Amino acid sequence: MQYRKLGNTGVDVSLLSYGTGGPSKFGQATGVDDGGRTALVSRALELGVNLFDTAEGYGASEAMLGRALTGHDRDSYLIATKWTYRLADGLVTDPNVIVKSLDQSLERLQTDYVDIFQIHGMLPEQYDQVADIYIPVMQQLKDQGKTRFLGVTEMLTMDPKHEGMSISMERHPEVWDSVMLKYGIMNQWAAKRALPIAGSSGTGVLNMAPVRLTLTRPEKLNERMTEWGDNDGANALDWLSMGDPAELIRKGYQFAAEPSEVTTVISGTSSIAHLEANVAALDGTLTNEEFEKLKSTYADSTSPD
Repeated sequence: MQYRKLGNTGVDVSLLSYGTGGPSKFGQATGVDDGGRTALVSRALELGVNLFDTAEGYGASEAMLGRALTGHDRDSYLIATKWTYRLADGLVTDPNVIVKSLDQSLERLQTDYVDIFQIHGMLPEQYDQVADIYIPVMQQLKDQGKTRFLGVTEMLTMDPKHEGMSISMERHPEVWDSVMLKYGIMNQWAAKRALPIAGSSGTGVLNMAPVRLTLTRPEKLNERMTEWGDNDGANALDWLSMGDPAELIRKGYQFAAEPSEVTTVISGTSSIAHLEANVAALDGTLTNEEFEKLKSTYADSTSPD
């Protein structure tokens, strides 16, 4: 396993990390039980994975992760969790709510602190209001030792050009230790602004969902490629994968890990075999020719899925 620094924090993070969200939600949607989750987490740690990302909004994932990590040395892994300020009919404007949320997360995770506490799904047009309300109380939580670092994450379907993450880093580079965004073959827009800002501000980048959902679903790939004017549709990337879906996913992970600004690539699988394959994928890399062709062809890609 390779490790990279989380921005300027000095903390080493595994190049592949584990996420409890995504379609499976830590096996909640795929029939995995607590025993299976414990085995999955144990295998991830054996493989060198040391960051586990979760959220209060991922069903029962926090409590499940807390149980799965029981018995493992707390110093051997990092936990990142999230809280959302958005409601169906507006914004949460009471700063005490975020304090209660983190306390509940700590209880569910069976720990005294998380390593990264993140605001979930920051939208650019709401940033200034949210920052004014919540940055002071989040800094207090950090001072109290309930979280080591602070971060923000994006709502990709509503902000596929990562404006929320760019604005966050530009406005308060001294506050945010990490941002979570998507950078991959099907969405390379972060290379234009967000990744350079992260590099200059010393902000860690947690790369979420780099192969989901388009690269894993031929019908979505065909839809997106046709939309972009590539008449090869679902076969448009056969030159990269030789028509092998598993190879396309492997190379998708390699592409996602290439920028030096990316700290870690998050894998959300509920399958040990898939986890092992994704870890193994990052032992390799694309050729310079493959990188250049993907970048020159899809540099303006902003797939929201």
